[in-house]
Formats: sequence, structure tokens, C-alpha cells
Amino acid sequence: MLQGRCVDPELASEFSKTVYLFPNGPLNYYVSRFPNKNAHMGCFQADKFQSVEDWPPEPDAADLPPMEPGKVYSGQLVWKPRGKFLVSKLQQRYFILPEANQKNAIFYKDRERKQLGGCFPLHWFTDFQLIEEEALEESFEMEPVEEEVANFEQMSLF
Repeated sequence: MLQGRCVDPELASEFSKTVYLFPNGPLNYYVSRFPNKNAHMGCFQADKFQSVEDWPPEPDAADLPPMEPGKVYSGQLVWKPRGKFLVSKLQQRYFILPEANQKNAIFYKDRERKQLGGCFPLHWFTDFQLIEEEALEESFEMEPVEEEVANFEQMSLF
């Protein structure tokens, strides 16, 4: 999915605003006012539209610093796929919990890790800073549950 403007003078009045372009082969686009391919207004030649955004390439995964799983880092989200996910706040800092495979990370919007943001590849973040020194170990103690024996009596309505 791309966003673009109509550059054809004959169609410009019909497409006065930025529209969503969905490729249909190498020479055509489905054109929609909404980010939904199924809500298109028609299929048009690609040369009648010009893309308004140039998406940067995905960062290289080999440039990651070594990170310890179980420790929390803060990092800046610098990339996401075009048209994917509802994370619109690029260049914002998040609290990151790297997974053991060093490829993915669960990220949170707040320091207390109560507002889950999602799970993205670790190389979409930069500028890592260690937040906690201790490993995150949450211990849950189960309290014994006492089962009460209830006496049930059947009601008779008639």
C-alpha cells in the first residue's frame, strides 16, 4: 500500500486529495480513499499517480549491540513496515524487554510495563539504554484454596 496523488489533469478533480494505491501488476493501481484494497474506486494506470512518500529501508539486524534477556532497556523506535501496525509514533522511546533469541523484543509504552505496545524485531529500535540492573523475576505464590462443601437442596415448584 502506498499513498499518492493524481498527476493526470483529467482525473485530478476526481482525486483531489491523497489516495491509497494498491499495486495491481507492474503497470496499474487500485485507487482508494481508505487504507483498504477492497474499498477501491477503480483500477488506473500507474503513470497517472505519483507516490507522496518514500519509505526508508529496513535497518540491518547485524548492527545490534549484545543485550541480556531478562533486563529492561529503553530504545527509540526508528522503523516499521509501510502500512503495517498501528504504531504511528516513530522516533518515540519505549521500554524494551529482549527475548532470548536476540531477534525480537516485547516493548511497553510505560516504565512500569503495564501498557503493552507489542512485539517487534529488535533491529527496528536504536539508542538502547539499560534501565534495570536486576533480572526481572516475578514470583507468584499460590495460596491454598479451601474447598467448601455446599449443601444443595432441590426446589420443587409443583
